[in-house]
Amino acid sequence: MESNAENMDGVLKNSVSREVALYVDSNSRKRACVCRSIRLLGLELRRATTIPAAMELMKKHFYRLILIDFEAMDKNVFELCHVIRDSSPHTVLIVLMADAGINIEIKLFDAGVNDVIIGKRICHLILTRRIKVHFRSSNLLQLQNNIVILKGVVVDFERREVRRGGQIYQLRGILFDLLKCFLDNANRIISRGELLKSPIWVDSVCSAPEEGGKTFDVNISKLRKIIEPNPAKPQIITSVRGAGWKLTNDNL
Repeated sequence: MESNAENMDGVLKNSVSREVALYVDSNSRKRACVCRSIRLLGLELRRATTIPAAMELMKKHFYRLILIDFEAMDKNVFELCHVIRDSSPHTVLIVLMADAGINIEIKLFDAGVNDVIIGKRICHLILTRRIKVHFRSSNLLQLQNNIVILKGVVVDFERREVRRGGQIYQLRGILFDLLKCFLDNANRIISRGELLKSPIWVDSVCSAPEEGGKTFDVNISKLRKIIEPNPAKPQIITSVRGAGWKLTNDNL
């Protein structure tokens, strides 16, 4: 692996919780354009200069976006695309090419890429807008193979984990049950009393029922720290004063 395979280019200092992009290339031909586009999107950028280095980085983080410079890689780029799509089905995967025949494009799409952008000179304004289109599509609530996406936050119910901002968080015990309850009742206010009567409380190993109100406040706060881009200003699970909490479709 290259010692400098992972660089922190394009970090936005004011971002509360940055999502992460991975750029796989081995030359500087398109690098300035790609880095500028990622800065405009507010993503943290990491780079790999070889396919083995890229695969190693993917073991450690969830990447919202992966860009691959086709010409800079060898024929194993197809294998890399298959690995990315199998291990991270909701990552936006884009391949950049100077030129391509239809057979190559077909092979790339069959390998799982979301888009192929062709041109010796890539316009960063076009690249940024095309990435945004894919982000809008992936921001919709999707429940497929026990995976849900909430504003770019990936919730994997089978693995009981959340992937946000390049990090993986475990959903244990009552936190898992709470999130499932909010998703099952999306766009509806759930009161404290309803939660106290629910199987979530009965099956929990928390404090006694008379302390339930405080316990739910504490655990919803813990849940927000995992799933919210900014827990201080919740966008996914919001509080409804005097009534309870709600996960709304408008926020997905």
